[in-house]
Amino acid sequence: MVYLRKRPIITALLLIIVGFAAYSYTWTQTEHGKLDYRAAFALQLLSFETTFTPDPEIDFSVELPVNLIYALSGLLPKADVAKTQDVTLQSGETEIPARIYWPLSPASEQLPVWVYFHGGGFVVGSVDIFDALTRQLAAEAGAIVLSVDYRLAPRHPWPAATLDGYAALKWAADNAERLGGDPEQIIVGGDSAGGNLAAVVALMARDQGSPHLAAQVLYYPATDLGDNGTVWPSNEKFRDGYGLSTKSMMAFSEAYFGHVEDTAEPYLSPLRAESLRGLPPALVVTAGFDPLTDSAHAYAERMQADGVDTTLAHFPQMIHGFMSIGLFNQQQQAVDRTVAFIQSAVGVDTK
Repeated sequence: MVYLRKRPIITALLLIIVGFAAYSYTWTQTEHGKLDYRAAFALQLLSFETTFTPDPEIDFSVELPVNLIYALSGLLPKADVAKTQDVTLQSGETEIPARIYWPLSPASEQLPVWVYFHGGGFVVGSVDIFDALTRQLAAEAGAIVLSVDYRLAPRHPWPAATLDGYAALKWAADNAERLGGDPEQIIVGGDSAGGNLAAVVALMARDQGSPHLAAQVLYYPATDLGDNGTVWPSNEKFRDGYGLSTKSMMAFSEAYFGHVEDTAEPYLSPLRAESLRGLPPALVVTAGFDPLTDSAHAYAERMQADGVDTTLAHFPQMIHGFMSIGLFNQQQQAVDRTVAFIQSAVGVDTK
């Protein structure tokens, strides 16, 4: 009898759940194609904006879109690594912190060393915030990962981050053997703003003639910062509502390179480099619903045209920042593509 009294309530709840599921599925249908359901759900129900002041001593703030799916992903178990170590690197007269990750059960005595730069528009982000991703990359790629806490704008505008990035790369090459790595298997990589730094540092290494790089891994990199990227159709199509807003991009630009007269400078906008010939093999990972997609694709095409062995891995239903969202299947797929690319680039089985 109790069950019979509860049956109408259970039926009503089921109808509500089914109805909500059907309604929320419509969020995946956009004028630009189909969006992943989890991404659409997070953008609709787990997103809000907050005002962020990165440095209380500087009159600068940014309206940041916040998506709670990142926090939910942070609750997932982190990948196991053999050990980590926090170190301090020298960049000119400045000391910058970094963290080193060693993978479990290395397959070879000397491992690839991956210098990684986090995203965050050159204004936010840290080694701690990206700890889950860099642990995963070390564990699955079988590489020693050096995650760099480069200086951030607005207190430290361009070229501070690029100088820190190149200094970290040289430190990694100089100390590779001491760390258990191979100085001939140095990789640079990063996501978003960090992807920009990785591309720029690869250019700097080519131009300076050292260190030798085995590969570069660019996750949805910002390759063209001139005119705030407005020349690219994807910037207009996905300017708002997809996790990386126009307001935040404009604020990041003001903080990082608002003082720069020539934004075609290759060490700021690597896509504007006269030639990309001589760069190491590249993996470029992009998301379909991302303002940076078109310029990232253009960079991949430029590298291919200039004779650089380039692999493009495009995830059409994903949003900007998905490499930090472990709740997306596509994140693991992108990591798998990364592992396969690194194994091919360094010529050894890193697992």
